[in-house]
Amino acid sequence: MPAFPQQFTSTVSHWQQTDRGPTSLWNHGRDAPLPTEVVDYVIIGAGITGASMAYQLSRAGGAADGKSVVIVDAKDVASCASGRNGGHVPQQTWHMLGYWMAPLSAGGGGLTLEEVVEILMFEQENLELVESIINKEGIDADFKKATRYEVLMSPKAAADNQRLYSLFKSVIDKDPKYMGRKFDLTRVNGALAVNKVVAGSWHPHRGVSALMRLALGSTVSDVKFFSWTPVAALGENADGTISVNCGDRGIITARNVIVGTSAYTHHILPELKSILTGTRIQAGLVVPPATYSGDQALDGTYAIERSTYLIQTPSSGLVFGPYNSAVYRNGLSKASEMYGTEDDSVVTPSWRQWMAEYCKNTFAGWGEETPGFEGLTKMWSGIIDHSLDQLPLVGEVPGRRGVYLAVGFSGQGMALIPNIARGLANQLKTGEWDESVPRAFKITQERLDRIRNEALQVKDYPETG
Repeated sequence: MPAFPQQFTSTVSHWQQTDRGPTSLWNHGRDAPLPTEVVDYVIIGAGITGASMAYQLSRAGGAADGKSVVIVDAKDVASCASGRNGGHVPQQTWHMLGYWMAPLSAGGGGLTLEEVVEILMFEQENLELVESIINKEGIDADFKKATRYEVLMSPKAAADNQRLYSLFKSVIDKDPKYMGRKFDLTRVNGALAVNKVVAGSWHPHRGVSALMRLALGSTVSDVKFFSWTPVAALGENADGTISVNCGDRGIITARNVIVGTSAYTHHILPELKSILTGTRIQAGLVVPPATYSGDQALDGTYAIERSTYLIQTPSSGLVFGPYNSAVYRNGLSKASEMYGTEDDSVVTPSWRQWMAEYCKNTFAGWGEETPGFEGLTKMWSGIIDHSLDQLPLVGEVPGRRGVYLAVGFSGQGMALIPNIARGLANQLKTGEWDESVPRAFKITQERLDRIRNEALQVKDYPETG
């Protein structure tokens, strides 16, 4: 069964709910006829990947300067994972070394120490890029740079943290290209250890929509966006163009196609079905009591070991959700109920109860919540794409000339995508891989074969993370 039209009604996130004004892009181009002429670039997916690609391609001097760009989405702007996440624009720390250096057969990325450090620095550059675009373009998306606290609660995690920090420092202290890059390790009361870095947060639906509007307003490219235009298949034409089959909406003929459809990619590129899988996550909005409001509100963003990630929004409260380790440890879901699904209509009672109790059980002096007005007031679910080697798949698809993709972010999308889109847009202009993008992300046939042969399969995932 194709992903769309879907057989259920999706939940609505806090971000989607609070971007419904007359200047939003809901239903944009829904009833407009598709172009009949050959298009230079078709972008499939209008989340952060599609919007970032459209923005980068349509800048003066970009690959689409003087050319045409069409964006299509099966639903609306940021209707899937990009509009349903936790609102983070993070940069990870050295705790990712163990995760990405673990063998594929153990569920890791199989990378070297140097390769992981390169990715961490790429994420730092991603945060800087997002901030620069927001400032340059005057985007109103509640973007904020603040401290990100990675709170470690167990002796083992604290010990591992010190070991991984030493490994990380052994690379950055001797490599000239990392001079001036700063990470801090800080001990604080209330936890065994805390990693403290600068990270960002924003209103993702408004941010993605703003990038899309900037692309549509390009003065050097002809950019069009069609919502509610699901893609059923891609076809190769004798003249080297690509047919983008949009079902009842029609067919678009393109010279190049960029696929940014995350968990739904295998419907368009079935050869990636064993490489990518959809993973359902759930998140919520907590309105804090007066004891955690005003000058007593939480500052910064949080990542708490075997627990939750959360941000403090400027005015609405806390947006947060549990990590998979917390889901399994607290019996909220089984792996079989999370992986391999595309249904974001679900909010489960077990998650709701745990999230409703989390803040008052975790934060000292939380205080009484006014029933119905404070505490957990909203929940939603979303489907992220999970790659079996834990790394994004970026570049031209093997065996499909002119078809490019950027997918497989495994929950780290906002830490990577804007910078990946910048690099992929450069590749489309020059024809060469942008060396500022880690080569570990490049999709090759060799990498795909290695994943199929060595990576831990979803059915084998432990429920003890």
